[in-house]
Amino acid sequence: MRLARLGFVPVLGLLPLLGFGCSDPSPPTPRGAYFVNFAKPGASCNAGSHSEALGEVSQAERLRVVTDGQESAEIDCSVTGSGTFKVSARARNNQEAAEIRVNIPSISPSATPEEPATGSISFSSAHTAGKPFVSDPENPCQFWFVPESEQGVSPGEIWVAFECPAVKESQYTCALRRGALAFDGCGS
Repeated sequence: MRLARLGFVPVLGLLPLLGFGCSDPSPPTPRGAYFVNFAKPGASCNAGSHSEALGEVSQAERLRVVTDGQESAEIDCSVTGSGTFKVSARARNNQEAAEIRVNIPSISPSATPEEPATGSISFSSAHTAGKPFVSDPENPCQFWFVPESEQGVSPGEIWVAFECPAVKESQYTCALRRGALAFDGCGS
């Protein structure tokens, strides 16, 4: 009888090891890219017009997204939903001291330039002296998918065009024109 009990001890000792192959896969690492045209539409803007980019993305092409932690980039994003999607994303280019924060409460895959989704953007760069310019809630940013393009949105990813008619910092008002964002690996 003692031998029978000892036969089960090694088998029971291996049971915890069998569970290692059944864990959930690790979430994907977020990746992102942006292209921003910071515009000085008039005398009320204190920063000069300039462009900033992380990775290589435009309204027409998505050539390269940057993985969080590579190229001195910090990427954090969430794209959730099914028929309409909620987007929250942040990308920081530490080499250029530029950062963009995006919030789109609701965007459908059918958003067009004529019927865009609205949301907000906060943008800062060395050209803005690190001060964030935040979109005006009274005149929000517009987000859309270029017709006949590969742009779109699905759970965990988005590639979208945008413009912000007014971004403000203190008493100064500037604009963001003809921009593009691409994020993927975006968990909830």
